[in-house]
Amino acid sequence: MTGIWTRATEDDPLDGLRTALTHADCGLEPRGGFEDHCWLLHAIHEGPVRLRWDDVLARAGRRFADWPLTPSYLVFEGVEGADELDGPGDAEPDAETLDRLVGHLARHSPDGLATWCGAAQAPVSTDGELVAWRGRLGDAPAHRAARPTDFFPATWWAADGGWLVLSDWDLNATEVFGDRALIADLLADPELEAVRRPTIRETFRGTLPA
Repeated sequence: MTGIWTRATEDDPLDGLRTALTHADCGLEPRGGFEDHCWLLHAIHEGPVRLRWDDVLARAGRRFADWPLTPSYLVFEGVEGADELDGPGDAEPDAETLDRLVGHLARHSPDGLATWCGAAQAPVSTDGELVAWRGRLGDAPAHRAARPTDFFPATWWAADGGWLVLSDWDLNATEVFGDRALIADLLADPELEAVRRPTIRETFRGTLPA
């Protein structure tokens, strides 16, 4: 599969998510409906070498496990040399993380790489307009590489409701929601930096609008 996703029509209900997506400025984080979730930390490189987030934080005697909030650029404030590293990127997964994630999603979807998906840009990145897409799971990396818009869609999901992925506009990691088996495989993959952390809503409970 080498195509890119196509623009969804304005009357496409987006599997019942259109209204929620329209009001989700930075991307849609579900409030339930999935068995489990995890975060995929976006890659950091020093030259050709990929570093774990804790490798970088150790330079300042810190650990990511002690960070109380969502994974953003703020994690590395005050870490000497962090600004000189390549990554972690914000607003979208890096290419290697996306490729690996697509493989896992395919293995946990009945139709594999042919799984029909929906996707939507974060309204904050499109002056409030909902820009949505349709396509096959296996074409996600090609869509990212083609860059029909500035960023890969913030929210994308299996049309059958099996999983949902969110790369919040302000964050440097991607949330994945799905069944327990999918999340367990992501957490066990040594090529990914997958971690268990609270959702955005859980992190900021009491400070977000209902």
